Amino acid sequence: MDGSVASRRVGPPRPGIAERIWDAARSEFSKRGYHGARVQGIARGASCNVALIYRHWASKRALYLDILRSVWLSAANEISRLVEDGGSGPQSVIGAYLDAMMRDPMGAQMLVREYLDGAPYLSQLTTAEPALLDPVRRAAAVVAAGANDGARVDPVLTVVTVGGLAALVASAQEAVRPFVAEPLPPEAWRTHVLDLLSHGLVGGRADGAANGAR
Repeated sequence: MDGSVASRRVGPPRPGIAERIWDAARSEFSKRGYHGARVQGIARGASCNVALIYRHWASKRALYLDILRSVWLSAANEISRLVEDGGSGPQSVIGAYLDAMMRDPMGAQMLVREYLDGAPYLSQLTTAEPALLDPVRRAAAVVAAGANDGARVDPVLTVVTVGGLAALVASAQEAVRPFVAEPLPPEAWRTHVLDLLSHGLVGGRADGAANGAR
């Protein structure tokens, strides 16, 4: 994968300078996205020179792909585990995505920036490794199995939407501060968002539609 030394890993390299570079790069990419990130900024964060970065990764792109793959796999593995442990139905998928994203807000922010760019590097990864999409397909199967009869939603699009919203929620918890008197505890924030994503702004849509038709 473009000269990467860690393309098969999930998580940072062994302790040492490579791990410092990895951590600094995660921070830089999460704040600025791929295009805004600077190798010089990563070097400053890792307290090393740029040449040392290129001893471990062939390019900024190689480093970014490694970290993006690790973020994706870590979240996917956590989501798969939570879905299996949490029962069935769309709500378990939503809760799993929220929990996985909130566990790694920096990774969630990196995913949001990747999505806003049109997910070009995630597409490269999934083209090279189609199995990376298996957790999305499994989650979609859970959504499909738990959907109400007559539901007009595409399970895959539902999972992709929920995943993007969960990443946005996890990366933007601070955004609510200007609007509330007290910071929301993580669990209260999670419960609120879970309820919103599960039931929408107006609960009982089918009942409401039926009542309005009378």
